[in-house]
Formats: sequence, structure tokens, C-alpha cells
Amino acid sequence: MLRAVSPHLSALMLLCVIAMPLKAAESVETHLQQLLQAGAAGELPATDRLDWSVLQSLYERSGGQLLWSNMRGEAKTVMQRELEHWIRVSLQHGLDPSDYQYSRLQQPFSAGSAMSPEPVLNDLLLSDSFMRLARDLAGVTPSAEEHDRLWRFQPRTLDAADLLLQASAAEEVGATLQALLPRSAEYQRLVEHYTQLLQRTDRETWVALDLSMNGLLRTGASHSVVVGVRELLIRKELLNSAESSFEPQEVYTPLVVDAVRAFQQQQGLEPDGILGPATRAALQRSPEQQLQQVRVNLQRWRWLPRDLGERYLLVRTGTYSMTLVEQDRAVQQYRIISGRPHRPTLSFESDVDHLIMHPPWTVPFRLAVEDLLPKQRKDPDYFARQQIEVLQKVDGSWQPVDPEGIDWASLSRRNFPYLLRQRPGPLNSLGRIRFGMSNPYSIYLHDTPQQTLFESTERAFSSGCIRVDEIEDLAQRLLGERSLEQALNTSRTHTLRLERPLPVYLVYLTVWVDEQQQGHYHPDVYGLDWQLQQALGPLPEVPDPKTEQGALAQTVLKE
Repeated sequence: MLRAVSPHLSALMLLCVIAMPLKAAESVETHLQQLLQAGAAGELPATDRLDWSVLQSLYERSGGQLLWSNMRGEAKTVMQRELEHWIRVSLQHGLDPSDYQYSRLQQPFSAGSAMSPEPVLNDLLLSDSFMRLARDLAGVTPSAEEHDRLWRFQPRTLDAADLLLQASAAEEVGATLQALLPRSAEYQRLVEHYTQLLQRTDRETWVALDLSMNGLLRTGASHSVVVGVRELLIRKELLNSAESSFEPQEVYTPLVVDAVRAFQQQQGLEPDGILGPATRAALQRSPEQQLQQVRVNLQRWRWLPRDLGERYLLVRTGTYSMTLVEQDRAVQQYRIISGRPHRPTLSFESDVDHLIMHPPWTVPFRLAVEDLLPKQRKDPDYFARQQIEVLQKVDGSWQPVDPEGIDWASLSRRNFPYLLRQRPGPLNSLGRIRFGMSNPYSIYLHDTPQQTLFESTERAFSSGCIRVDEIEDLAQRLLGERSLEQALNTSRTHTLRLERPLPVYLVYLTVWVDEQQQGHYHPDVYGLDWQLQQALGPLPEVPDPKTEQGALAQTVLKE
């Protein structure tokens, strides 16, 4: 009996069974069960990475039938080739083909760790690869809830075994895996951007340059670091090599200043053309660091719902930008202000279903006790000047009270019984328009009287809500033929319902690619990129083009 012999002898006997023609085994089901039991017991060589419990459940649901071969042991070659193709393509999506047995798929059958020529073991290996790849493409792994403290979207789920059973029945592996990916054109542009970076990194050898200096460098100044700056800008294709060669290499000429300004624009830095510490640090980022930043943003996209709808708002809280999208096209871009690092904007989805004209502002409790209470303590007239009324609950309803009769110094978070509400008007923090969107976080899109803040490049100024530049343009687009100007001319607070709710997706992205294929990078203001990088692990190695599998991978990168 198999259990009465040593593990080494058991493995040897199993390998002998594997090497036998399939028809020599009692049945496919018996052979399959032998391998599943041996794999779960750790008795099959070079299969320790397989998820044997999931495989056992899968083949119970298949009735013991093979999924990648027919009953005669003949391979379903189209399915297998499609899986092999998608494992190669996974590299473009920031995933690691080695996680899905890529090297084993590529090695000849005679190699010790290669795909077995025996259909049953081959079936197990292919099934494990498919299910792992499917979960990663679908954004199920790694889990958003474990690696992003601000994520509030519904968790991604996938029954990978059921998906494989359906794909096998229809013999449609490629289309099945494709359907798991985000449908947004912006995700595809990010994939293409990542692929271009991979190709460039593969061609170039990165050499860090010393750009250390004191102070700032402005137009016309001379310094030895300008030589290195020119080289880096040429590498990034922002400075013409031929034009640069005709200039004094250590002079910070207008040509270089313009290239630096373009670089600053891409990196979310103040585009002033001044060569300061932040710009020098960004110039010295390695291609690997750039790839990692794009990679984590690809992962965030896979955490989002697959289909965002025909018309929606995409709010990128990490890049201070918002896009109105219709039919997968960017109709209009808007600058936004998002939450400060210690009061960050959460990532979640909602719907805008109404607009509030001249809204009052009911101050959230945290802001009331942390921000406004200290100001009122210092200045007893602060609330009066800011048009903030104080309310206290009396017989179950909030009633106005006189702030002059309150001992503000005696109040704190622990004993603050009041509700603060700012009246509509030119001082109101919500401005003239608030977008009504149901959510448990009290986060909204709204106007602001502080319009000058939009001129800053980094705009993490709010307490969590999103302030929108040119909000009247967006409001009029949503109202259609109804007149926003007429609605605003009425000074009282009133609500306008939208004919159709508009989906809104707030998501922390630090890289995005516009429709002109221009990448926009921003600093990781919430510190979430690094945490996700740790979960994703080191960058996948691009296969050596001199090897057969490397040549195949390079072909995919160029497609």
C-alpha cells in the first residue's frame, strides 16, 4: 500500500505512475486522486507552490474530469496556448509571470522541473496557473482592504475555480481572462505607459548622477550640476540632444529651463523652471522607482469596479485632478483640492443625484472641536464674523443658542454638546454649490471661496471633502438645458435634482496618463504607494531576449 512505504518510495512510485501512458491507469479519476493526495501530502517533487486544497475542490466540482485535455489525454492546445500568452502578457500589467509557472510552461518536457508530459499532472499545473492569474487580474489579490487603509470600495471577489470550469467548457481562456481587467481606456493607457518604461529600462543602463548642490539654480546661472541635468533630460526625451550640444554645458540656459519646467509639470511639481531640491530629487529617481509607482497604480485600477459606466466622474485624490468621462472619453478636466495627509480623502464610490444651491455648512464634529473651538476660545467674536451659528438639542431638536452665554474655555471633545452651522453666503466654506452624494463619510464635492488655492501644484488642503475648480462649468453640464445662472440668482438654499444620477469614483492615484499619452506623476502624499509596493514585491525580471522564453516575452512587449 502507498501509505505503508516511505515518502521517498511513495514519490518514486508516483513518478512511475506518471510516466505510464494514461490508458494504463485504472481511470483518469483514480490517477487524478492519487496525484491530488500526493501533492497535498507534499510527496510530489517541484509542486510545493501549488494550492492543493483549491485544486482538490476544483476537480471535485469537475467530477474528476480533466480541464486542459480530453478523455483520451489529448491536449486542448488552443486553451493552453491562450493561457501561456496571457501569462506572458501579465508582465505588461505589472504582474510577475513567474508567479504562474511561466518558466515551467516554457521549458522542454525532459527538464526536471518542466511541465509533465503526463496529461493529469499537466492539468493540475495549468489549472493552478490559471486560477492564480485570474485572481490577480481581477484585483482579488493582493487584497485592497489589507494594503490600503483608505480603501472603502466593495471588496473584489472571484470564484476562480468556477471561472475555470466555465472557460474549460467553452474552451475560451483568452476572452475569460480579458474580461477580468478594467474596461477603462485610462487603465489601458497606463498599461501601455508601463510597457514603454519596461522596454526603455531593458535598453538602458541606469547610472545615477550627482546633482548635489546648495541653494537654487535660476535661468542664466552656471553650475557643474547642469551637465548632469542636461543628460537626464535627454534620457527622458525632454531635451533635444543636438540643440543642447551647441550650448555651454554648465549654463542653465532657457532651453534647459523649459525642459525642466516640462519635467516639473509631469512630476506634479511647481512648474517654475527653478532647479531646487525637490526637482533634483525627482530627476534622480531611477527607472525602477518609476516602474514601481506605475505598478502600484495599475493594481489600484484592478481594485476598482470593472465597468465604471457610460458617464462618470473620476476623482484622483493623489493627483488633484478630476475627469468627466463620457463613452470612455475625457470630456473635461478639473483641478481639485483633496484632504490633507492627516485628514485624507477616502477612496470610495457614490452617485451625485442632486445639486444644492447656496448650501449651509454643518460642521463635522471633529472639525468643530479640533479647528473651530480653539479659534472661538481665542476670539469670542470669531463665530459671529464667520456667520457660524451655534445650536443645542432641546426636546429632541436643534435650537439656536447665543454663543456669548457659553463658557468656551470649559469645552473639549469630551463635553461638546453643540452643533455648528455656517450660514450661506460669501464666507461659507462650501461656496455656492454642493454636489449631493450619499455616503457615510460626509465627503462631498463642493465649491470654495478660496479660489487662489487652485494655483498651487500640490493641493492637499481640505479636511477630506473635494473642492472643485470651475465647479459651475461641471454643474451646468450635469443640469443640461436647465439654467445654472438662474438657479444661483435665487439667494435661498434650494435643491436641483438630476435626471440621472452620475457615478463618482474617488480613488487615490499618484500616476495617470492622459489622452495624449502623457504620464503625470505626483508625490505619494498619503504614503500609500510604499505599503502596496511591499505587498507586490520586487519588480518582475524582464526575461533575457537571448533565451526562447525571453524572446517570446519581448515579442509581447512590442505588440
